[in-house]
Amino acid sequence: MAALTAALARIGGQPWVVEVVGEPGIGKTRLLDELVERARAAELLVLTGRGRPDADFGVLQDVLAGAGAGLPGPVTSEVGRYRAFRAVRALLEGLAGRGAVVVIDDLQWADAGTLGAIAHLLRHPPTGPVLLVLAYRGRQLPATIAAALAAAQVERIELRPLTVTDFAGLLGPDVSQARVMQLHQAAEGNPLYLRLLTGHAANAPRLEFAGLSPEARLISQAAAVAGDPFEPGLVAAIADVPTGAVLSGLDELLALDLVRVDTDERRFRFRHSTVREVAYVDGASWRTLAHRRAASELARRDALVTVRAHHVALAKLDDVDTLVRGSMVKMSTDPAASATWLQVAAELLDDGPERQRVLTLAGQALALTGDLSEARDLLTTALRSEVDNRPAVVAQLARISRLLGFHEEARSIVVTELAAHPGKTDSPEVARLKLELALISVIRARFGEDAGLIDDVADYARREHDRALEAAALALHSWAAYTAGDLQTAMQSCDSAKSILDGLSDGELSAWIEPAYWLSLAERYLDRLDDGLRHVDRGIALARATGRNYILTMLLSQRCNILRWQGHLGDALQAAKEGVDVAARLGSEARRGVSLHYWSRLTLVAGNVLEAVRVGRLAVATEGSEPDWWTRNARKTLALAESEADHVDRMDEVLELIGGPDIPMVERFSRPIHFEELVCADLAIGNVPRAADWARRASDAADPLLPGRAGLADLAWANVLLAQGSYPLALARASQAAAKFSLNQFELARALFTAGRAAALQGSSAAAIRHLERAAALFTACDAPSLAAQVARDLRQLGRRAAGTETLTARELEIASLVAAGHSNRSIAATLVISERTVTTHLSRIYAKLGISSRAALAAQHLRDEKG
Repeated sequence: MAALTAALARIGGQPWVVEVVGEPGIGKTRLLDELVERARAAELLVLTGRGRPDADFGVLQDVLAGAGAGLPGPVTSEVGRYRAFRAVRALLEGLAGRGAVVVIDDLQWADAGTLGAIAHLLRHPPTGPVLLVLAYRGRQLPATIAAALAAAQVERIELRPLTVTDFAGLLGPDVSQARVMQLHQAAEGNPLYLRLLTGHAANAPRLEFAGLSPEARLISQAAAVAGDPFEPGLVAAIADVPTGAVLSGLDELLALDLVRVDTDERRFRFRHSTVREVAYVDGASWRTLAHRRAASELARRDALVTVRAHHVALAKLDDVDTLVRGSMVKMSTDPAASATWLQVAAELLDDGPERQRVLTLAGQALALTGDLSEARDLLTTALRSEVDNRPAVVAQLARISRLLGFHEEARSIVVTELAAHPGKTDSPEVARLKLELALISVIRARFGEDAGLIDDVADYARREHDRALEAAALALHSWAAYTAGDLQTAMQSCDSAKSILDGLSDGELSAWIEPAYWLSLAERYLDRLDDGLRHVDRGIALARATGRNYILTMLLSQRCNILRWQGHLGDALQAAKEGVDVAARLGSEARRGVSLHYWSRLTLVAGNVLEAVRVGRLAVATEGSEPDWWTRNARKTLALAESEADHVDRMDEVLELIGGPDIPMVERFSRPIHFEELVCADLAIGNVPRAADWARRASDAADPLLPGRAGLADLAWANVLLAQGSYPLALARASQAAAKFSLNQFELARALFTAGRAAALQGSSAAAIRHLERAAALFTACDAPSLAAQVARDLRQLGRRAAGTETLTARELEIASLVAAGHSNRSIAATLVISERTVTTHLSRIYAKLGISSRAALAAQHLRDEKG
């Protein structure tokens, strides 16, 4: 835009031609629209046209019509064409006056007469203040006009793909960075494809197919059925035409840049997946026949069964064997495709044992994809009759019921099945049943119940040399021992599980990823955060690679928790947002609610109370099928956030949600976390005596083997002592807390903040400044700008400025300037081509950094800064 504005300013100078080049959908037209607005605002004559391959000189006639002019008459000879070219030049010179801007979009589609006239103008520029702006797709520009442009003095503006940061601005802050990157990769940085992929635009590429010959259109439809990349022989079989006809059609598609040559030059691919989708939809009337032909040709070639099954399923061919064999191959890497093929196979079968077997397999595949409700229905139906490997199916159904929050149902299913297998563990399937029963007990806060089953499974795994099963048993044993209050056993089992699991190959672990989740959970509880993050990240990578979405949302929640306790609040928030994205795509409101709860809790911890309330209400609105524990936690976080936002006492509601003052539903060693939260809530509303009681309870529950929890108890007491006016004791206790937060820079910042305030109130300014400056730097590094701003305000009262806390980014400075100039959020969003939500997020950061709370205050500070 800066280059085009400069071109307007030098109108009549050199270069007088600007070419805007870029891929379809990259933003050429949007850029030209802005240019036209600015040119008209400058009171220049603006003439516009758009390429269309119809009447000779048609585009040029459109351009001249904008000034009430036109060519003198039809052109019937070469001499006449040359005279027309000269006439166009003369008309432009006559119209220029104070300045004329000629803008032609989609030049690649212009008629021959218009292209000839432009080539003539490039060789013989008009005199006077004229600016010619030409926009086109580089791959489709005719050679004659490309040569004329190359020989002329032209300024070139080439629009490149947008960056990941640009996409983040377009999508807004509620979309996780992982989802932004996924969409950026899928859209190849193209904003049009982004809008198509997110359902915010009409099917724009459809227009590009409108001018195809019937033969080329058929080839495009057949190629879309064949898939990307495709080779001409298969397309010929699908379209039922000779290979020569396919090659002719491909020439037409290549010329229009609808398809491109693949890296393997014997194959071709569509320009983008959205273009292929248009061609695929375009062939809806004969698509079933097309897939039937594809399946037949691929069978003749003896292609891979997974390639054939794709077409067999879409053609609904009566080939159950191909569908089932293909689905079994795909089950471990693409359970979604496997489930689809099995469901088609079931539709082709009559009621009976074979159909029941296929439906059972479909239920198992759906469970892996995260479609838990349908999987539960299928497996429940299956178990009413005889099924192969019944214990494995029961274990999977119990897991589904557990994940959906039906804990009593899950327990009943497992107990009933285990009754048929009395005695010691005798198979891997029975072993998993026993682990499932023990896990349900842990989740239901029945600490210690069914723990003996875990030992039985571990013994079996050692006898059978089943390392994956042994790692799972030990990881669950560590978690169960922690919840039962046996730290020594929890640590020993954690060490053993880690040693075995780290020795498993990705292939061994990908078949059953939950042990990585259990181990990372135990490691988080035991303050082994680096190991926990490593194991959860390995699980996430395997879940993504194998399509196991059911576990992915759980792993993302776990990643969020670990990062929060490492003090990486920004990364933790991204994990929570990605969990929301994944759950939404799965249609799982329950898992979405869990991720929203973590999001709300993080923003509350970071001091962004209003955002915590907003997201907390979304989390509570999703409750229903998720376990009561998550429902209560989401309501508790919301109540704490609303209490702080409204300055009202909501403690009775909070206590009811967590089981009373002793919080018996929380394992002993995790209680300091919850009690410290209650201290903060009561101090925020001024109830110091009750806050002191929570601090005492936190200390009683703390254990020196877990220094992070003990540090929270110290911090709780430090803040109570500060509120009571015992500044020396508060400083000492805050310093004790700080010494225990080596693993968590965010909690360290909180302890230093309290220490700094205590030092300031007792008159030790130098110590206060030292603590506060360090706290400000840590809060900024931990992505807690609201808390950094609070520290900055305390430092200003001591006559110091917190380094880095008041430095705005380039984008923040831009937004601050627009706010100071009186622009609304909507106006700013339109000006900067970002979402209003993004503007709001930037403003919250600006307010936090500057220690202000309103647009008026921002405008006043901006004015002071300008005056120096």
